[in-house]
Amino acid sequence: MDIREPWSLYATPRNAVRQFLIACHGAGEQTGFSPPFRQRKLPTRGLVYISAGHGTSTSGPGSPAVTVQAPAVIWLFPGVEHGYGPDAAGWSEHWILFAGESFAAFEELGLGNRHQPVLALERVIRDATVLFDDLRTALTTVGARSELAASLATQRILLAIVDAAGSNTGATDLPSFLNVLTQDAPRQMSVAARARRVGMSVGMVSASVKDATGRSLNDFVIEVRIAKAQALLAETQLDIGVIAERVGYGDAAYFSRLFTRRVGVAPTVFRLQQARSIQTELDTL
Repeated sequence: MDIREPWSLYATPRNAVRQFLIACHGAGEQTGFSPPFRQRKLPTRGLVYISAGHGTSTSGPGSPAVTVQAPAVIWLFPGVEHGYGPDAAGWSEHWILFAGESFAAFEELGLGNRHQPVLALERVIRDATVLFDDLRTALTTVGARSELAASLATQRILLAIVDAAGSNTGATDLPSFLNVLTQDAPRQMSVAARARRVGMSVGMVSASVKDATGRSLNDFVIEVRIAKAQALLAETQLDIGVIAERVGYGDAAYFSRLFTRRVGVAPTVFRLQQARSIQTELDTL
């Protein structure tokens, strides 16, 4: 196990960085044993790279624990309950908190898939020590240059994850029809049209989605839309109506009612909760 001095640093990137780039809100490393935890929520995205050891991870309320075997990445999603921790032998953990719409480019490469919260890597991340040292250096000072350097360092680590994952990225590991349905979720389409997009009959695609996710096709589409809306609310200042349209709802009032039923609070309240809690949540990482 790679023994490195533990560290953790936090930042509050300016709006321009959050809007146009991937903004790093914090990062750190630690090695050894720390008690596993559950039921934490963060207002940002996050990744936890496990370079050595093994343990467990959970994502979503009431979700079962998933085994994490190094090398692997645990994805954290804004507003989603999660937990993780090593077994008694401990592990080597390297984490980053980040936000920004430009992460969508990495999602197209298979990173950060909500249906694959633990990504097994084919090999350890090449030059991980150098990459995290660069990120640490960027976070030790304050200012626009440091924020840009931290953003670039975060993107370099994300690209390194793509390389280390190889064929294990969500874009290939998940059934291809789920990737297509996820990408198409914000589009206004009939069930028949969605079935044609994946080359299945309506009955077949409905059964396949049920088998793969435990949800009906309609519920799966809604889940993807609401998850995207949560990320946009947490990571941007876009108007609620604009967010509603981006995730597939032309009627902002209907979207707000649906979001409230699914999440438990209105979109405006969800956004306020994330804004108020960001420093508190970061301090508890």
